[in-house]
Parts: sequence; C-alpha cells; structure tokens
Amino acid sequence: MARSSRAAQDYRLHERLTEAYMADRIRIHVDFNRLNRTGSPVFDPWENVVPLVTLILGSLAIMPFDLVAGTVALVVAMFGYAFLVRPWVADRLRKRTIENMLRNAHNWQVLWSFGGVVVTLVQNPRIGVVAPGGDWRGFARRFQSGQELGPGLGERPGSAPPGDRTT
Repeated sequence: MARSSRAAQDYRLHERLTEAYMADRIRIHVDFNRLNRTGSPVFDPWENVVPLVTLILGSLAIMPFDLVAGTVALVVAMFGYAFLVRPWVADRLRKRTIENMLRNAHNWQVLWSFGGVVVTLVQNPRIGVVAPGGDWRGFARRFQSGQELGPGLGERPGSAPPGDRTT
C-alpha cells in the first residue's frame, strides 16, 4: 500500500526531529496536568490510583489499633503522595510520552493533536513550537538532515550574524 505524499513527508520530518532529539539539539517538554488525565493517549489510570489507594489503605489499616498512629500515617501518606508519588508519576508520564512520540510519525501526530507538548531548541529554549496549535512540520523543515540548524533556528558555527558580515 503506497503512502500519500503528505504521509511520506510527515515520516521524513518525524525522522529529522527524532535525529535532532537523539543528537540533543531539541528538547521535548511535557505538560503533566494536560496529559495525565482521562482521554490522553499516554494516561495510565493504574499508575495514579494504585499508589494512592495503597497509601490510604495502609493508614486505614493502622487506625483500628491506634487512632493517633493511623492519623499520623494518613498525614505521612498524604505528604508521601505529594512529594514522592506525584513526581514519580510525572517522570514516568514524561518518558512514556517522549518514547511514544519518537516511535513513529503517527504517534507523534496523535500526541501533537492532543496537546500538552512543547518542542524547543537546546541552544535557545525560547525558540520552539507548542502543541496543538504550533506548526511542528515547519519547525522540522528548518533542520538540515544531519547538519547544524538552518536559518531562523540559530546560527551555524563560524557564521556571523547578517549585520556583521564583511566582504
């Protein structure tokens, strides 16, 4: 089955972005609050529910024997969830999102259309594109395959800014 020219172009652009990510020229930032909810392609409800239920049930199991110790365990569980479990879930979500985006152009497109992703340059984090409204294809076109960044995304080594060129 032949791919359309648009799909073939998307695959080439996706390859450029994947190469740039592997070469540490771009970064992919993930919005935890947007992607960690029902309907997100990378949301895992068990990853969110099981640790919370385990912490609550553990503290509730203590309460029949000692109410004060059970209450203290509940407070400790609350802080444990906020400062240990949530960052762990955020890190796993970030890794899963990036892995899925880099796997193929279809996954990239699905996650891009959902939003919650920002792609920026490593050298200049102010230059980037935000999903879903940003043009990731235009961003990827600016990369010359295997080379340094093209015009508009940074200067090539050894080249001077346009106003500083001498003839």
